Amino acid sequence: MKLLTRCLFLFTMLFPIWAFADYTLGTGDFVKVTVYGDAELTREIRIAENGILTFPLIGEVKVGGLSTVEAEKKIAEQLQRGGFIASPQVSVVVIQFLSKTVSVLGGVLKPGRYPVTRPSDVKDMIAEAGGITPDGSEIVTVVRGDKRTELDLHDVINQHASKEEITVVGGETIYVGSRDVAVVGQLLRPAKYGIQGGMRKISDFISLAGGPTELAGEVLFYTSSISGNAMTEQINIDELFKSPSSPQNKQVYPGDVLYVPKAPQVYVYGEVQRPGMYKIDKNMTVMQAIAKAGGLTMRGTQRSVKLHRKDEHNEIVKQTPSLTSVLQDEDVLYIEESLL
Repeated sequence: MKLLTRCLFLFTMLFPIWAFADYTLGTGDFVKVTVYGDAELTREIRIAENGILTFPLIGEVKVGGLSTVEAEKKIAEQLQRGGFIASPQVSVVVIQFLSKTVSVLGGVLKPGRYPVTRPSDVKDMIAEAGGITPDGSEIVTVVRGDKRTELDLHDVINQHASKEEITVVGGETIYVGSRDVAVVGQLLRPAKYGIQGGMRKISDFISLAGGPTELAGEVLFYTSSISGNAMTEQINIDELFKSPSSPQNKQVYPGDVLYVPKAPQVYVYGEVQRPGMYKIDKNMTVMQAIAKAGGLTMRGTQRSVKLHRKDEHNEIVKQTPSLTSVLQDEDVLYIEESLL
């Protein structure tokens, strides 16, 4: 993050505002007009809403939409044409850039509105705002009217993003959100983690959280609101790590949630070696659950297995299952003592 912030700051140092004479003037800009050799004609003037500035001797001059160089030439021509100065030398310098501004909000050091004083892009404006805060995301949102674009600053700096997406001309809003992704549920280190460095994929964040616990289910639920509406999809964890390049291993964005639920559980008690709660593997049978519990004790018998299961009315129903019966979540197996 520090390296990225330094890179952004460097852009502002390499391209100072005064180095650009092709700035296009617009409504609200405050300019200083100097006519060399005639100090009385020096004026500081704000360009009106119609793009016009009013100057001594020549009156109204339409400069909106012109560069500073073109405005200098136009004012000089009117002074000469009116017979006021034979060979006027005119300078137009912008004191305040107000016609084309970009709002930079959220996780930057100096949120605010910044003028577009030269050909600029997203990284330039974030640099103008002092760079990203330690808690700011490297995934930023650019709003142009009713269009929203999500950009990765690493792609912007490395020129992997399209010029159309990153160029700013004024009127845009750049929002740097929180870089936290919530990674919760049956993980060794559930927490909120930041998007930084090369960390972008679902598998990156599951690994960062220590991976699934022994009680974790086979799938995770990935919830993202990048489209504007919260969307949740189910992803198989094993397949995710077997094929890291698969489309299921999506890029995550600030505010996304990765949730690993607890696997279905069966409680095995009675005449088994290790009574307790056990994770139900896929298509796990009664016999396999008894094996997980260490097998039968000397007093136990396979003929005295009882299954307690909730029905559709959430009431407990007692059954006598076969050893090949497939278990369901919250089943309870009781192995009775042999009467022999």
